[in-house]
This record gives sequence, C-alpha cells and structure tokens, in this order.
Amino acid sequence: MQIKLVKNGIFPVSPGFSCQKPQTGYSFSGTFQGEGKLLGTPSMFIRLSGCNLRCSWKAYEGSYSFCDTPYSSHHIDETEDREIHEIVNIVSKNLNGIRHIIISGGEPMLQANALTGLCRELKAMNLHITLETNGTIFSHELVPYIDLFSISPKLSNSTPDESKIAAMKKPISEGFISHHQQNRMNIQAIQKFIDACYLPEDYYSDHPEKILKRRSDKDFQLKFVVGRPEDEDEIRNEFLKHLKGFEPEDIFLMPLGETREFLRKTYPLVAEIALRNRWKFTPRLHIELYDDTQWV
Repeated sequence: MQIKLVKNGIFPVSPGFSCQKPQTGYSFSGTFQGEGKLLGTPSMFIRLSGCNLRCSWKAYEGSYSFCDTPYSSHHIDETEDREIHEIVNIVSKNLNGIRHIIISGGEPMLQANALTGLCRELKAMNLHITLETNGTIFSHELVPYIDLFSISPKLSNSTPDESKIAAMKKPISEGFISHHQQNRMNIQAIQKFIDACYLPEDYYSDHPEKILKRRSDKDFQLKFVVGRPEDEDEIRNEFLKHLKGFEPEDIFLMPLGETREFLRKTYPLVAEIALRNRWKFTPRLHIELYDDTQWV
C-alpha cells in the first residue's frame, strides 16, 4: 500500500535515502519536536501531502501569516508515493537511538487507511508515534497505534479571505474561503480523539460515580495558533466550552508566525493569554532554530 508524501517527506535522514544529506545540515539523522508536550525531544518526521484546509492568518497589527508548510497544503508541487515497507526501511536505518516518530502534513488523516498500516508497522518497532492533525477527521482504526494525538483546531482567523489571498505570493482559489470555513471545526471529531485517551467507561461500571481515568499509554494536546486578542474568547467559547476530558495542561497556545521576525510580534500577546488562563505557552522551536526553511 502506498502513501503520498511531500518530496523528501521522511526527514531528516542520512545520505543515500530520500535526500543528499540531512536537511538540518548535521552529519546525522534526526531533529527535535518543535512544539507542545514533547518540545525538544529528538524525533524523526514523516510528512504526508495534502490538506483539507487552507489556513491564512492576520495578526492583530495587520500583517499576514500563511501556512508554514504550504508545500503540503496550499501549493502541492512535488510529491512522492512510497510503499509502507519502503518508509519503514528508511526509518529503521536512520533511527540511531531515536524513539519518537511524528506523523505530520498537511492533514495526515486524509490518508487514514494507508496511515493505519504504516503506524502498525512502526509501532511494531516499539516507537512512540505522534499524530499531528487539525482535528477534522477521526479514525477508530488508527487509534491503537498512536501515543500522542497532537490536535491543532483552527480558529476563525485561519479562514482565507480576499485580502489574505491577494497578499499571498502564490494565491489560492477563492473557492477555499467557504470550504475552509465550513470544514475547519469538527467538535465531534476532536472529542473522539480526547475520548481515545481514556479507559472505556464500562471498565468503571461498578463505581456509581463512573469516574473516567486517563490511559497511561495515550495522551493528547490541543494546540491553538493565536495572533489576536479575540482568539482567547473564541478558544473558550467555541471550542473548550463544548469539549470535556481536558485539563489546563492539555491546552497549548502557539504564537502566530512562520519566521523568527514574525514570532517576535506575537510572543507577548500569546504569553499573556496563556498565563491568564493557566494554559501552556509553546514556542515554535523549528522556526527558532531553522527560521523558514521549507522542510520543517
């Protein structure tokens, strides 16, 4: 079974595989998880091609920021179809002690069936697997093989409009304005990801209070890209108010921006909102280390 990746979509890997040298510039494979609960953890990425959204943001002071991986979403120019066994082979030869694999995109859940097969093989290697998703598509079949569901729901500020499209170097079709707005939020799917991290309720059926317990082998995080003061109320009222089973430490705010310079504009605002709500602030380590290098 094949999976469609972005070009050099298994990264960073050593010479002789999908690229001439590791994209980090080091002489060895691997990089860091750049966000959330596993920030700073040595990891390897597998980036799938294709996305059902077209995120485009506007910061509070008027500047625009677009998807930081447009080559896997907005403008898919180069892809590669890889067999599952081929991906597993490349990963196995480049681990060198790395135990964390991050499945990213685009939106990986668009290829849920093939992805389930891939994650089954990777899990057999005793690897920790993070799934990065926008939370709009859920698959029960994939759940057993994922250790961390990294869910990044998209706020209304992510919706493209005519002014944002006009500001893009390579504009997208205006048809994505309504498509994105209609599909960016799926509370039911997000709740299913959260529920997958709890033991089944019938396990506690003999307890009148029926208190659910978090599983020890699965975790989740909700990551919100924030660039405006009004994003705070939207997170609370449009998302968290309709979800259950989370704690403040499961909520992460990421500053808007795809370059170091842009991040400096949004860091103070996001830090203030996170602290006020006792949510977590996550820097964007890849951008701090590598700025806007395409592969991250």
